[in-house]
Amino acid sequence: MRFPTPSLSEYAINTAVVVLTLAVLQYTGWLSDDPAGLDPAFLVVVAVSFPAFSYLIAVVGANVRSGAE
Repeated sequence: MRFPTPSLSEYAINTAVVVLTLAVLQYTGWLSDDPAGLDPAFLVVVAVSFPAFSYLIAVVGANVRSGAE
């Protein structure tokens, strides 16, 4: 089993972009009925789970065998 060696700064930047995008969408009311309302618990869950699931997807991608072999 191969494990990728990702750049931690890349994960941090990607996580920040995702969380900030969701925060803006929440604040403007695109994700909820209450504009100008943020759900900090949701943003914390996303900030914690996004890098974990991104790494799991990278592990799966590193271990998938090509059908052309």
